[in-house]
Amino acid sequence: MSTGANRILTTHTGSLPRPEDLIKMMWAQADGVPVDEAALEQRVADAVTEIVNKQLKAGVSVVNDGEMSKPSYATYVKDRLDGFGGESIEAYFFADLVDYPRSKELVAANPGRRKRTAPACNAPITVKDPDAAVRDMEHLNKSVAGLDVAGTFSGAAAASCTACDGAGEFSVTSDAGSSYCSVAGAGKKPLSGRNGVDNCAAGKFSEGGGE
Repeated sequence: MSTGANRILTTHTGSLPRPEDLIKMMWAQADGVPVDEAALEQRVADAVTEIVNKQLKAGVSVVNDGEMSKPSYATYVKDRLDGFGGESIEAYFFADLVDYPRSKELVAANPGRRKRTAPACNAPITVKDPDAAVRDMEHLNKSVAGLDVAGTFSGAAAASCTACDGAGEFSVTSDAGSSYCSVAGAGKKPLSGRNGVDNCAAGKFSEGGGE
């Protein structure tokens, strides 16, 4: 790996465009259409190799898998954790686009956003697919083998991200250490491990503090 003093290392935020054929397979799976699991997994692996090579070609030093295995950074939690079977938000509102109607129209027309629905926490949270992250790392490690990369990384949605995208419910931790969900209060967000309350859009966050 090239990490000398004469090189400025570069990276990015994580999520990169998925190949059209891959995202269509993922959408079909989410819609309940039978999908060949082995073929999907192989397409994910191939897509990771493709995106790693594109990052290197662009001069990125610390690369990732582009999150090729995740149909959406904002919603993949429902595929890897149980407890997110609540009703989803069907429409997203972006306040920063209000003054830019053309940009708002382009965002709304994006097929990925039209397809995306956010999960809502409505049950105890448990791990549904403990091997998913392992497979992600296996694909990434295989893709960078023998290549001149300064490092690799993998992104993961924070609890706050899931809260913002979820439909008005949020997970909290009981005294016993188990994760549960509480119904959203009027614009209050729980701050795990901190004191105080953030004011947020009404109906999107819970007040937290118990089951």
